[in-house]
Amino acid sequence: MNILRILLVTSIFTLLLGCAGDEDALSKIKKDFTINGIFGIKLGVINKELPEGYIIENKEISFTPDKADDRFVQYQYSTTPKSHVIYGIKVKSHRELSKENCLSQRDALIKSTLETLGDTPSIRIFEEKNKWKIREGNQREITIDCEPAVSSNTLQLVMICQDTALSLLAFKEWKKRQTEITLIRF
Repeated sequence: MNILRILLVTSIFTLLLGCAGDEDALSKIKKDFTINGIFGIKLGVINKELPEGYIIENKEISFTPDKADDRFVQYQYSTTPKSHVIYGIKVKSHRELSKENCLSQRDALIKSTLETLGDTPSIRIFEEKNKWKIREGNQREITIDCEPAVSSNTLQLVMICQDTALSLLAFKEWKKRQTEITLIRF
C-alpha cells in the first residue's frame, strides 16, 4: 500500500512540474522584447493555421514575407506541436555564395539589423568566426551566419530568430508527442 502511495505522489509531482514548466515558458512570452520576430513573423504568437501533416512530420513551415529581402530565398518558422506557439524563424540565402560575397552580405545585414533594433541596453552582441549573435535578456536571440554549403568553397547566409524559453517548451511538447506516438504503436 505504501509503494502505491509513493508512486501516486511521485506521478502527481512529476505532472505538476511538467505543467509548471510550460506555464513558465508561456508567461515569459508576455514580456516585452526588442527582438520580437523577423519578416512579419512574431515569436510567441499562436499559429492557428498549421499546414496538413505538420504535427506528424515536425517540419518547419514555409512562408512568404510581406516584404522580402533580396538576399534570402527560403523563409521558414517553427511552432510547438500542442500549443502552436511560434518559437523560431529561419531564413536562408542561395547555397552557392562565395566567402567574400557571404561575409559582405552578412555585414550589411548586421548593420541593418542593429539599426532596426536601435540602442537597447538589454542587448548583448557576440561574434565568432562567421557567426554573429545578438541576445536580449538571455532569452531571445538573432543569429546571422555564413554556414558551409554545397562545397567547401561556398557558403550560405542564414538568419535565425529564436526564443530560448519557447524552444524549451517546443522540446518538451515534441518529446511528449513522441512518447504518445510510441505508446499508441504498442
